[in-house]
Amino acid sequence: MPDPVSSAEPSAQDAPRAPACVLIVDDDTASRSTVAALLSPLRYRLRFAASGEEALASVEEEIPDLVLMDVMMPGLDGFEVCRRMRALLQEVSIPIVLVTALDARKDIVRGLEAGADDFLPKPVHGAELRARVRNLLKVRAYYQLLATQRDSALATVDVLRQQVLQADRLATLGTFAAGVSHELNNIAQVLRSALESPFAPRDGSAEARADVQSNREALTHVSNHLTELARTILRIARPTGAELQEADLCQTLREVRDMLRLTGRTRHAQVVLVLPQQPCRIRANPVHAQQVFLNLISNAADAVVDAPSPFIEAGVQAGPEGRLEAWVRDNGPGIPSELRTRIFEPFFTTKPVGAGTGLGLPVVKQIVESWGGKIHVQESIGRGTRMVIDLPVAPASASPRASP
Repeated sequence: MPDPVSSAEPSAQDAPRAPACVLIVDDDTASRSTVAALLSPLRYRLRFAASGEEALASVEEEIPDLVLMDVMMPGLDGFEVCRRMRALLQEVSIPIVLVTALDARKDIVRGLEAGADDFLPKPVHGAELRARVRNLLKVRAYYQLLATQRDSALATVDVLRQQVLQADRLATLGTFAAGVSHELNNIAQVLRSALESPFAPRDGSAEARADVQSNREALTHVSNHLTELARTILRIARPTGAELQEADLCQTLREVRDMLRLTGRTRHAQVVLVLPQQPCRIRANPVHAQQVFLNLISNAADAVVDAPSPFIEAGVQAGPEGRLEAWVRDNGPGIPSELRTRIFEPFFTTKPVGAGTGLGLPVVKQIVESWGGKIHVQESIGRGTRMVIDLPVAPASASPRASP
């Protein structure tokens, strides 16, 4: 026969809009009816379970606001049900009150360890029962309010995070735009030098034809560089999944050497490439690889202007554990130790006013880190600077892509 359920409607003055749900767990029908009668003045919505197993099933179906549970029940006792209920509910906090004739301290400790919040002695006193239930439901309401406020705060944080990301993207776009002007200045020098050079050999010698061919190849690299700069701006403004490419750093260094020779940036220095015979491939956009070494070798060229015998060395070699080491070394004056930590800061430059933007190395660092690499400076004051890049090798299973 089903247990009696209090179904009276709460008054508009003293009851919440949604009556609290109280689950009463006891194997004795008379005990369940007694507790229900004692709680009837509070107009709660009551549910009943006649065993521990039935109580667990009831909680899985609907989480109550409070549980009143007898301890001495056949099958699963109140301690075990309490323990399983806490494991089932996990982060959901509902008060569990154990109703028991046990009064030994060890039984109270056992109940607390199982996850009980309070105890009521049998026989249950009506006023005490109602007072304890009211207070525990107030605590639950407080926790629910905190959870709602937490969820609202997390939602606000998520909105703010998205706004910060958008602002950071706009800032990145602005910084990159300044970096593009730095790159365009380098490219403009290549174009000016190419325009000053003859487009056809003045004589039929093989050397003259080779110079013209070299100029055409350099102009092709410059054209590709300009195209990729435009694409990069669009990717920053409207990011999409970019296709992964590979760059051979040996080929990159040869191309950059030719481009800088054509501009005249390195004509005052001896430029030596130290390259292995086998390709050194990394997972990177080839034009971005050019951009990195154009900046590094250009900086080296500026550093050795006043050196007695200007010398620049650029190279790449295999490192341990599937890594590559690339470097650009010069015999200039070096970088003072107090400035070494600042050279990768945007807009910081050691060059005279008007001679540098302070964006070359920050852009280089950003590109290298996007490849999963690191860049640092090795130097000895008075004996030049060595910029070192540590990079992961492109996976052997990936199919290489030709540089544009």
